[in-house]
Amino acid sequence: MKKQNIFLFVLVVLLNGCSRKEHLLFNNVPIDGRLVKFAGELTRSGFIISDSTKTNEIMLNGEFLNKDCTIYVWGTNKNKLAYKVIVNLPVEAPDSLQYSFEKMQKLCSSKYGNGKSRYQQYKSPARFLFNEPKLKRQIRQGDFTRFNIDSGIITLEVQDGFISITYLDKLNNEIRKSERKKENDEEI
Repeated sequence: MKKQNIFLFVLVVLLNGCSRKEHLLFNNVPIDGRLVKFAGELTRSGFIISDSTKTNEIMLNGEFLNKDCTIYVWGTNKNKLAYKVIVNLPVEAPDSLQYSFEKMQKLCSSKYGNGKSRYQQYKSPARFLFNEPKLKRQIRQGDFTRFNIDSGIITLEVQDGFISITYLDKLNNEIRKSERKKENDEEI
């Protein structure tokens, strides 16, 4: 009888451990819980809240990847759960921006695996000049690399002179989608 109880206990523990889903980490803090609580955790790790006047958004400033950045934390409408973090790195010169983007791609690839990239340069007819010697890929606004992992999606994107990094937690984003669907159903 004792062996059966121990076996069942071990089986339940293993199943719970295997089925448990993780939240995406931003700066070693899981993107989980209420928006204000998550922002509080970030302030304990060195960020400073600079604006929280918008609904479901808190803006912070601080150092990320050894650069002074602006961080936006987004929350769901109903439950106020943190689901998305956007980091805007400082504005850089085009050559420096190219180097920084490639460096971040390598850093993220080593941590999250290979990502999928899209480059705006190849959307134009000039892309057929691939036989031109020394033709080098130039990054442009809208170029991005997306890393899909079990706990969420990390996107590196070139903006107007700076790089933006978006962390989207899968679990809380699903809650946001269901809240939005319920709101739309109630309006009908």
